[in-house]
Amino acid sequence: MKQFSLSDLEDAYQERTAVVRCECTFSTEAVGGQPADEEGVRQFVVHHLGITDEAEREKAVHRILTEELQDVRPAEGEVEESKLYGLRSLRRTKSGVYLGDWMIKACIKNAASRLEIFKQIRGTKGNFAEAGRVRAWKYSLQEPEHPNFIFVRNSADQPCHCYHKEFMGRVQTPAGQASIIHHSECIEIGSRFAFEFRFIPGKVREEDMRDTLAMTMVVGLGSARSLERGKFSIDYAEIDGLK
Repeated sequence: MKQFSLSDLEDAYQERTAVVRCECTFSTEAVGGQPADEEGVRQFVVHHLGITDEAEREKAVHRILTEELQDVRPAEGEVEESKLYGLRSLRRTKSGVYLGDWMIKACIKNAASRLEIFKQIRGTKGNFAEAGRVRAWKYSLQEPEHPNFIFVRNSADQPCHCYHKEFMGRVQTPAGQASIIHHSECIEIGSRFAFEFRFIPGKVREEDMRDTLAMTMVVGLGSARSLERGKFSIDYAEIDGLK
């Protein structure tokens, strides 16, 4: 009976896939879109409101969690913008802010879709979406046990600088369209991240992937992309395994 280790299976996956590796820099601020948990609220209180006293800080955190982050829309219709308030944060661990692998894969899929690569080369959508895998690379691999967390760093290879900013707009909710005001945590322009993307090559050519990467820079990452946030430049890219 033939037996295989995890390393054997990983080698088999890599032998079957092509790989793209990129080093990127945000050219516009990237906006977080995750509803803030208690830690996200605490980051907002400390870094945006500037409350450093521990007792006052905890009071502010409690007030925001119990009073300000409530959806007060009536059953029908909507209320004034100032009454519907939200706080959005970025994903982070003790190592800093990170991008999820699914975010970068979605960006790549959107870029390929806009170029009609999925339509022109049959099977590519599944090769990207189902057989594709994004992993942190180089300085973004801060937690080897979590290679799917692509950590964002500054030019000195430290956790990137983040800040909160107010946004106004409209969103689609289960109760219909609603006007909103929200403070969202943002990643500073110039912050860096690096990733690799593996996928079954099929009939995809180098120029197809080159064009896809070029389009990802315009598609962008994070929330508020309709406001031209989350754009990035690919400073270096390498492609291996394509014709």
